[in-house]
Parts: sequence; C-alpha cells; structure tokens
Amino acid sequence: MWIPVTGFVAWPVIGYVTAVLVGRLLFVRETIIDRLMNRTFLWSLAGLLLYRCTITPQIASLANQLALGCTLLAMTNLHGIGKFGDTGGDPSTVWRRQRFYSGVAVAAAVVILLAGTSARHDGRLLDLRMDGEGIAVGYAFGIPLTINTFVFFRAGIRELRRGDLSARATVIGYALGVGVIYMWLTEAVSIAQTSTGWPALGPQMPRIEAAVTLCVAYYATLTAVPLVILLIARAGLDPAARACRRLQPLWRDLTAAVPEIVLSSALDTSTNADARLLRMTVEIRDALMHLGPYLAAASDATDFARTCESGSESEPIQYAHRLAHAMHARRSGLTAEHSGNVRRPLLTAQDFDTELRHLLDLARVWPGARAAAGTGVQSRVANVNARPSLHPPPNAGPTGLRQTMPRGA
Repeated sequence: MWIPVTGFVAWPVIGYVTAVLVGRLLFVRETIIDRLMNRTFLWSLAGLLLYRCTITPQIASLANQLALGCTLLAMTNLHGIGKFGDTGGDPSTVWRRQRFYSGVAVAAAVVILLAGTSARHDGRLLDLRMDGEGIAVGYAFGIPLTINTFVFFRAGIRELRRGDLSARATVIGYALGVGVIYMWLTEAVSIAQTSTGWPALGPQMPRIEAAVTLCVAYYATLTAVPLVILLIARAGLDPAARACRRLQPLWRDLTAAVPEIVLSSALDTSTNADARLLRMTVEIRDALMHLGPYLAAASDATDFARTCESGSESEPIQYAHRLAHAMHARRSGLTAEHSGNVRRPLLTAQDFDTELRHLLDLARVWPGARAAAGTGVQSRVANVNARPSLHPPPNAGPTGLRQTMPRGA
C-alpha cells in the first residue's frame, strides 16, 4: 500500500513553497524564464492546496481532479521554458505560444473533470484502470505531462552540452534533470499498474499526490538558489560587498588625497557590489601610482605585491607607513621627493584576485599606519616652514635682514 501524504508533511511543504514563491515574485521576476517559473509554482501551490481539500484517495474526488488540472497547467510553463530558445527571446511569441500550451492543458483538465463527473453520477470510484473513464484520465493527464517534461528536459540537455555554464548553473541543471527523471519513473509505475495490475500499490491518487508534493518542494529548493544569492547580496553579506567594506577606509583616504583619479560619478555602482569592488580597486591602484613619487625614498618604494608574497608581517606594515606618509605629504602640499621613475606598486599582480588579496592585506594594516603617519608629517611640515630661506630678500645684509640705506648715499 502507498502511504498518503499527511498534513504533518503537506502543510510545512505548502508553507515552504509559499515562502519561496513570494520571494521570487518580489525579487526574481526580471526575465521571461523567471516569470514562467513563478507561474509554475503558482499553479503547483494551488494543486497542493486542493489535495488538502479532500480525504478521498480516488480521482473521482472533485478536488483531486482540479489538482490534476493545476499540475498540468504548471507543467505547461516548463514547456514554455523548454521552447524559449526557439522563439529568439521575443516576448510576444513566447506568450502567444504559452496561451496555446495553457489551452491544451485546460482541455485535458476538462476531460479529467468530465470523466470524474461521469463516475460520480454512476456511484463508482474512478481510478486509473482499463475502463473508459480510467483510460480517458490516464491519457489526458499522462500525455501532456510527458510532452511538457520532455521538452523541458531536452532544452536542459542542450544547454548543458554547450559547456559555457557556470559550475553552479551546471549543478542546478543536472539536478533539474533528476527531478524530471523521477516524474517519468512515477508515471511508468502508474502505466504498469494500470495495464497489468502490477505492482499492487493500491489507489494511485496518493502516489500521484506524493510525487507532486516531492517534486514541487525539490524544484522550489533548486530555484530558490538565485533568490538566496540576491538576498545575501542585498544584505551586503556576499564576498564582493564584504571586500568593499574592508577596502572602504583605504579607498576613502587615497581618493581624498588624489581626487583627480576618481571615476565619473555617472557610473552608478551603488547597487552592484561586484562593479563597486572593481571600481574601488581601479581607483586605489591609480592613487598608489600617483603617490609613488612621494614615497620616502626610491629604494624604499618596494613593490607591495612582493612584500605580501614574502610572508613577512612587518613588510606590509612598513609599506603602509610609507604610503601614509606619502599621502599626508601630498595633501600637505609638499614637493614630491622623487619625481623620476619610481617603482610602481601592485603592477606585478597578474590577475584580479591576486591584486585584491594584496589590497586587502594593505587595508588590514592601513588604519594604524594612517594614524601614526599623521603626527609625523605635521611635524615635518612645521620644520619645513621654519627652515631659513636659501635666497635672502633683496638688500639683505649678512644676517639676511633687509638693510635700510640712507637716501643719496
């Protein structure tokens, strides 16, 4: 006997799917495929709720028949996703075809309802068996389900064979295929039981409900991945946002010292952490190049990438102190001590990840270096202002003071 889905299992699944659907309707609805997937869950959720409206384990129940119709309407959206590539992405074509697919699903649902109504009027418990109503329900439900899932499965295989998907998308693609195969296996068991009576698992409606419930929860979990990633990014918990926060003090000080390197304000990166991180690294790199001539000594302008690779904790700190002095010197109006070719930091990084790692190491020791350098540079500026001039004013005497000459002397 097949154990029916109890409310202890069904209601948590309904609540979970509802939460995922609400999140997707709010945040994941930009593309046509997103909207088609959201419609899939809308109809699936309606079907799960209808299953809870009856305790009759037979297809003759009106609620069960409507639930089968909702399942078919949900599957038509998978058909639309599978055929999306054939439309060239044209919205009018996609929705025109989708209306046709939905019309076919509605016609199949009407057949199921008519067969169920006939059985109820005769006082019979309709199930998938080799009689008129049973065959009608089997064809009306099984054929559209098979076609829709096959189109969806074939499109997924085509995308996976292209080989240009990310690792995460590839894993999700294979997982979606596993769900389709499970639906096919469940359908094969139903066909065998209807045709031969084996395996003797009792009424088929509880098995269909269990398969639908499991598949809806499984697909909701898979399609919740982009929603979770989006919510993490909006909360500022993704790696790019965390890196931006760590670089913020260093970036703020360097761009204040070298404001001419700041990119155009028209480039809005406030809502995209990856773009914001790229912009910050570019501006920090440019600022470091401009501050190169202000470093304490040309021989001390050691490439920061080399200091990081050396593994010495003191070397990044030393570089940060020299950079902080250079920044304060430039902001204080001092003349660059080395205006010639100065070794430029960070040019040895061969990729973005390496450069970012070096900058994060610099940002980690930057606050202490900045605080220590502020006092030292202020003293240096005071000493420069107090230094006697090497060019005495006109008519200055030996002491450098202006001499007053009598008229007519």
